[in-house]
Amino acid sequence: MVPTTPADAGQNRRKLNAASVSIAANLALMAVKIAAALMSGSLAVLAEVFHSGLDLLASAFAYLGIHQAAKPYDEEHPYGHERFENLSSLVQTQLIAITSVLIMYKAVDRLRHPRPLDATGLAFAIMGLTAVVDFLVAKYLHAVSDETESSALEADAYHFTTDLWCAAAVLAGLGAAAMGFPVFDSVAAIFVALIMLGLSGHLALKSINVMTDRGPSKEIVDSVGAIIGATAGVTEFHKLRIRQAGNRLLADLNIHVDPEITVLEGHAIAHRAKSAIREKYPQFKDINIHVEPERTDALRVKKAKQQQ
Repeated sequence: MVPTTPADAGQNRRKLNAASVSIAANLALMAVKIAAALMSGSLAVLAEVFHSGLDLLASAFAYLGIHQAAKPYDEEHPYGHERFENLSSLVQTQLIAITSVLIMYKAVDRLRHPRPLDATGLAFAIMGLTAVVDFLVAKYLHAVSDETESSALEADAYHFTTDLWCAAAVLAGLGAAAMGFPVFDSVAAIFVALIMLGLSGHLALKSINVMTDRGPSKEIVDSVGAIIGATAGVTEFHKLRIRQAGNRLLADLNIHVDPEITVLEGHAIAHRAKSAIREKYPQFKDINIHVEPERTDALRVKKAKQQQ
């Protein structure tokens, strides 16, 4: 198991700082959207208030997930706590799904029972400002999540991305209402809610794949296999298994070595293989290598070739 390094600590601080920015932005956006909803009477604006409330809850889950995932392994969690990030991401995707269902329910109700909208200039200005903030925060969170491979921040970033889509839909709805087509407010809300529902499913599937030990891409598995096969002293290997935990990777495999070398030499070969893997993929937290003697048939062929 690789201990926490200064680089890991710095990365965790960066992720926690990003989650803190998310919480602060959601608090500010909630206040702005409440004012816009009171002035315009727009269903989409009102839905945005609840959306931001759930986003605030999601940002809190992101912060807690990142904080918990940074803890070192202990007796109850011998592989570490990294999957708390994936759990946080899964919870956040459910909040996106809940929000989208609520928006669609309210939008259908508004279509059945139309009510006038007050598309004031101030409401336009507030939602325009909201869209700008959503864009900037989403861009920042996406950048940090890509850099740190944080699933919790990725989900949080998409919360702001969906906020941006909703803000655009609200502006379109207010504009349509000002031109005498208030029904477009509800239609736009339903359209955005459907996009949000699809996005929540995509993000949930990514978290579920990690939680259920689905392996990484075939490209990574093949690359790791090539590195092991090229390690001096390794005659062959098998049972290579790789799984994810948060933004880290865990691997188990068996290698074969010359049965006539010492245990110390076999141990050194295993460490060379680990170092070579981590040199290319530093995200490997733990690589468990079982050293076995080279198979008798393979050894017989090898010696026969040497004697020729």
